[in-house]
Amino acid sequence: MKKLIILMLLISGTLKAETTWIPIGNGANFIIIPYIPSDKFSRPNNVSLLKSGSDVIVSWDDILHASKYRIEGYDDHGNWILLREISANKTVFSPLPSNISNIRIMACTYTTCSNTGTWSLSVALGKRIIFIHTDILGSPVAESQGEQ
Repeated sequence: MKKLIILMLLISGTLKAETTWIPIGNGANFIIIPYIPSDKFSRPNNVSLLKSGSDVIVSWDDILHASKYRIEGYDDHGNWILLREISANKTVFSPLPSNISNIRIMACTYTTCSNTGTWSLSVALGKRIIFIHTDILGSPVAESQGEQ
């Protein structure tokens, strides 16, 4: 039992904290395997994008038993492209690629991100809006900027 505890302490320092591990023993021998749910993960909720200078901080609620998350961006050509796979529920893009307009996230198992969960609702990045102010005849007289 003492060897088991020491081994688990050594392993836990190198493994991802989000992964649920199951020890399986047979007398003096045992192995530790990752828990992989048979059902799909639910969609990540509360996805938020926070701009800080040129950085974009993306965060969302943690999903129980998820080992990693797949983050995809919607590009100018109408395609979802992989931006990164990470083991935390927060990441910083410095900067986010300029051709990306929306972000979505899916929870993954320890072994794969292929069809393991439901995608989060996509979140649009704030866009700059230029307002054209006109006179009563419709001629432009001024511009002002806002952010959506």
